[in-house]
Amino acid sequence: MSKSGKFRMVVGAALASMLLIGVAPAAQASAGTTKPAPTYLALGDSLSYGYHAAQFASEYPNINPASFNAGFVDDFGGALKFASPNLQIINDGCPGETSDTFINGSGVPGYCAGGPAGVLFPYVWLHHPYGASSQLADALSILSTNTNVKVITFDIGANDVLQFLEHSCGFPATFTCGSAQIGAEFTHVVENVGLILGQLHAAAPHAKIVELGLYNPYPAVLPAPGGDQLVAQLNTALAGVAAEVPGVSFANPEPVFNPAGYHGKAETGDIPTICLFTAMCPGGTYNPVSTSADIHPTRLGYAVLATLIGLTYLTH
Repeated sequence: MSKSGKFRMVVGAALASMLLIGVAPAAQASAGTTKPAPTYLALGDSLSYGYHAAQFASEYPNINPASFNAGFVDDFGGALKFASPNLQIINDGCPGETSDTFINGSGVPGYCAGGPAGVLFPYVWLHHPYGASSQLADALSILSTNTNVKVITFDIGANDVLQFLEHSCGFPATFTCGSAQIGAEFTHVVENVGLILGQLHAAAPHAKIVELGLYNPYPAVLPAPGGDQLVAQLNTALAGVAAEVPGVSFANPEPVFNPAGYHGKAETGDIPTICLFTAMCPGGTYNPVSTSADIHPTRLGYAVLATLIGLTYLTH
């Protein structure tokens, strides 16, 4: 077994132990009562899906969603099952989803994601294919019929930013956007997230919701003030809107994935952790312009995200 595989097992065991301690009293308090199986609902984009670009390319066009089983949802959900063995996990994550398509849908029946600048993703490749018009509509439908959703994780915004950088700023060939454009884009994302979190809490007022923030997979690429600072700006705003909604907490991956830039040092110092926790370093070399580079986490990176989510879940 590789070092990263062993570390992932250790992380999973430690997280399971913490969650078992953290939720066991609640489980004991409800002993003797008959309730529907507790449910963990995962919502968001490719991170919730557990996407790996190389794996997707190797399976295409015969994508088997069940084979994408090494994401943070699997690690965190598996740890939760130590405390609740009958836990049901529903993973609605859609690769390519933006905050707009999460709310409004793709506009094309049978597909999620898409939008003006995105790529459509077929429902049949989802972990939980849904017939609703959008991921938000499906989530609200689930919450209206399942009164025992205990935990919701939610990640969104990365595709909004990536599409904005590419189509509005010319990234990666150039970067033409000013602070006003960036601020307007971030405001739009945060407003959408606030709407989504508000509706999720209204539909499941007793569920604990953990929102996952963003990391910067492109250290030392964007011009001043740099990608880490921009991600920190957006994460701060997302954490702020999460704090306004009861039952919602915010898990910030940037200090772990981008420790140098997050603490005001040169972003080149982030490259070792980005190479460890993401697939941005094909052949072991950081190469953000390579077609083989993948912004998504490695298995180890997904385990780290699961740990961050688990710690946030336990401490809020």
